[in-house]
Amino acid sequence: MERILTLSNGEQIACTLLGQGTPLVCIHAPCIGSINFTSQQPLSDSYQLVLPDLPGHGRSSSLAKPFTIHDLAVCLHELMGLLGHERPILLGYSQGASIALEYALCFPDKVQGLILVSAFSEVSDLYLHSRFYIAEAMASIHGVPLLARSITTSHVENPDMQETWIRHVSLTDADTLKHLYVAGHSYHCTDRLPEIHLPTLLVYGEEDRHMYRYRQLLHQGLPQAKSVIIPGVAHQVVTKASTELNRLCREFSNVKKGG
Repeated sequence: MERILTLSNGEQIACTLLGQGTPLVCIHAPCIGSINFTSQQPLSDSYQLVLPDLPGHGRSSSLAKPFTIHDLAVCLHELMGLLGHERPILLGYSQGASIALEYALCFPDKVQGLILVSAFSEVSDLYLHSRFYIAEAMASIHGVPLLARSITTSHVENPDMQETWIRHVSLTDADTLKHLYVAGHSYHCTDRLPEIHLPTLLVYGEEDRHMYRYRQLLHQGLPQAKSVIIPGVAHQVVTKASTELNRLCREFSNVKKGG
């Protein structure tokens, strides 16, 4: 069920809710939207899935002015208040993991745990810098249609599902997307990772070798981090290794219940 909720600043956030139980808030990567987690919908048997569209995605309000990762974390925290969720588990994918980290830093008593997939706490190597520069340039020239097709085909192989993804991804507002990429590119919380005393699951694809250094930074910096590498997959773990990721998420839920 999709709901559209209005924040205190008047912005509207579209959010899909599925299932019952402990809330699992899934924070998508830029230029995808909540459809990013279609393959995680089976987890509604273990969690209440909360799938927000970040500003400028799906039917959420666009943001014309620059904003920060901190602003997005505050936005999601207010959304949780409107939904009545006091201590969710946060699942962040790619740049969405940066938002999850900032949320945990800002509201440490309001989070049960973190599941960070293909995550990074800073951008500090040539490969990731170049990926951001290209994405920022594409957003600046209103290249959302091209980005939509490129991102979709890298995540999804089924032609019917690709068309569904492209329709949703194409709703992304170019100006908001540009600000989102800029915010993610400049975000840095590595030095603050030891402040996060939460059960944390780090999940990476074995073939995503450019992210190994970031996995090491997070594993070393987060006091309660457990790291899992899934073989045979690159960055797109949420779709290309969804069965294994979902198993790990259920296992994480059981560990939390046991604790």
